Amino acid sequence: MEIIYTDKDGTTVKFTEEMAIAAITERDALRVSLNDCQDRSTRYYGKLITAREQVFQFFNSRYNADTDTAIECEIDDVNELLRNIGAEELKRLWTVSGRIEFTVTDIEANSEDDARDQVESNLSVEFDGNNVDDYSIEVNDIEQQ
Repeated sequence: MEIIYTDKDGTTVKFTEEMAIAAITERDALRVSLNDCQDRSTRYYGKLITAREQVFQFFNSRYNADTDTAIECEIDDVNELLRNIGAEELKRLWTVSGRIEFTVTDIEANSEDDARDQVESNLSVEFDGNNVDDYSIEVNDIEQQ
């Protein structure tokens, strides 16, 4: 079976039965995909409207139009708002102090002092790709192998 289709611009296309079935199957799959996209879009739009309302309510509840020229709020309150709208919370900076014990083996050196110097000169400390700014190295023991 052959299907003849004439486009708006006058182009004539001949389809075999298999080609027509494939086109209809593809159209159906695209229709399902479009419906999924519309559903997701509707859900995201609803979330956007909710987030917009929450942000307005957050600031409006802290604002007095008669007297305020600025709005002050606690970081915990801001983080609660950010959590509620699905955004990343504000981070605080922390300092952590601790102790690292280490053992370095197979150091080629001429002497105990040379081995100590190599460790003290070449040992470094990093945290998540950032250098640790303030650290000290205390060598407790040196043994020849």
